[in-house]
Amino acid sequence: MSRYSFIATDYEIPEVKNSKERIITVQEAIELGIKAHKFMPWEKRNPDDKIVFFEKESDLGELVIKKGTNFEKNVRWYTHKPLIYSIYFQYSKLRVKQLLEYLKENISEGHQLELWLIWLDDKQSIKPNIFNYEELCIGDLKQMYDYQDKKYVHHNNIIIGR
Repeated sequence: MSRYSFIATDYEIPEVKNSKERIITVQEAIELGIKAHKFMPWEKRNPDDKIVFFEKESDLGELVIKKGTNFEKNVRWYTHKPLIYSIYFQYSKLRVKQLLEYLKENISEGHQLELWLIWLDDKQSIKPNIFNYEELCIGDLKQMYDYQDKKYVHHNNIIIGR
């Protein structure tokens, strides 16, 4: 089983891309002195091929919110909202703060956002925690995403209204 987090909504919200991600060519990677993987040496690749590059491994864990899901069957067990946005990040206080700011900035008047954390293929009846967008705080998201927190809940749902 894998953990999966998503936002369910009935209106479009903006996507968030990893700001640390760079797209460079194989030739640029060679010029930067980046070491190729042993199974795919630079010499076997076209110098104009594009690759994804991160300065540090920790940059891979930046907050990313992407429209759509590869887990439609799992998601539909939990929500009937038509639009799904997948959430990816490695927990840190800064990234949870970024997620909180994103949620508060993108909740529309008279609407709700559903924030979910589930285990794929492990259907649970999850009691939602309901908040007005002004009440939602970092502690609520820490409880949801920091598995080392004493109050961590394996399956979680926060409904945010405005």
